[in-house]
Amino acid sequence: MIEIVLCTDDNYVMPTAVLMTSIAASNPEAQIHYNIISAGLSQNAQDTLSRNLINSSFGISFYTIDESYLKDCPIRRGEHVSIATYFRLLLPTILPKEIDKVLYIDGDIICLDSLKELWETPLENFSAAAVPDMRCNDIRVLNRLSFNRADDYFNAGVMLINLDWWRKNDIQNKSIKFISENRDICQFHDQDALNVVLHGTIQTLSIRFNLQEHFFEPFGNQFIDKVYLKDMEEAKENAVLIHYTGFKKPWHRECVNPL
Repeated sequence: MIEIVLCTDDNYVMPTAVLMTSIAASNPEAQIHYNIISAGLSQNAQDTLSRNLINSSFGISFYTIDESYLKDCPIRRGEHVSIATYFRLLLPTILPKEIDKVLYIDGDIICLDSLKELWETPLENFSAAAVPDMRCNDIRVLNRLSFNRADDYFNAGVMLINLDWWRKNDIQNKSIKFISENRDICQFHDQDALNVVLHGTIQTLSIRFNLQEHFFEPFGNQFIDKVYLKDMEEAKENAVLIHYTGFKKPWHRECVNPL
């Protein structure tokens, strides 16, 4: 059973449903259980998402979080994210204890191929498996988080999470504490906090599992080390998950993503 986590709200039900539709189309034989995390979805929204279960091997559960836990997590004026971006920090306590591994996927993603290889990635003593961010080696990001130049920075939009490891190492409280004490540093919200708290414990995945928008720019405009160039070019031809990381999403007329 592939346990997938999706965090959403009533305003993001449409793209979340599109993601679920694409997962179903690309994984018709898989057993998948969706864990939908929100601050409270309307019944209409829950019904909309539930309609994307293609057969009896697909299931869905809804969880409601208390936003007061995230009172120290900022959303700045004009940003294109909502408080829902922080919901993934609460997975260790909101999900049942028997779930020890989950695949977290952002709502602005579509699936083009089987998730089996990704789900079966061995985590062993890793906290999670993730793809390098399109700003992975941007010196501005590394300096802001006091990383070394040899360090990598991962994108938190797709994470295969060792939930048991997160519970044992109190990642939820460590991340929220870091954010509350470093509000000005966390430009990319909980992604920055997770990169700091999980530093050195991430299993690196191929870019095909999180093909971000900036990877389509000419290599001279990239913020990622040249060691990733071959993987980046191959990912454009065999992407499993396409991540629309730009401000303009596919449902916006101005979206420039070639996929």
